[in-house]
Amino acid sequence: MVLLWTWHSPAVHHLLLRSPPAGLTFHATLLLAALFFWLSLLTTSAASRWQTIPALLITGKLTCLLAALLIFAPRTLYRFSGHLADAPGHVSLHHALEDQHLAGLLMIIACPLSYLVAAVIITVQLITRAEVSAAPMPDGRLPIGR
Repeated sequence: MVLLWTWHSPAVHHLLLRSPPAGLTFHATLLLAALFFWLSLLTTSAASRWQTIPALLITGKLTCLLAALLIFAPRTLYRFSGHLADAPGHVSLHHALEDQHLAGLLMIIACPLSYLVAAVIITVQLITRAEVSAAPMPDGRLPIGR
């Protein structure tokens, strides 16, 4: 989350636009951090799988907070972003603000949806695991101490 919020800070965003190697490095770092996060959630042992739910809730909320900041900001947070449409004299700042709001809307739709899907899958796995472990044994005994 620190990387995501740092990436979206105006000062770092401006630095990354001026230096393509820094931008590429930061994108790679953000991708590796995201892969590490999702792989750690997916490879959690069954016994501690419930601990992934709070991690999903916290990171999902922080992502939504960043998206809301982009959506409801009354002014543009980023300077010239390098897009042809944002070239000086071509488009007003109003277009840049609309672009920022659209980016926040896309983020607030896609990110929480992925967290919600992951949380539902993990919860279903936890519920089915609990039902299987509570099922009686073939000889009719309950699995106490198993």
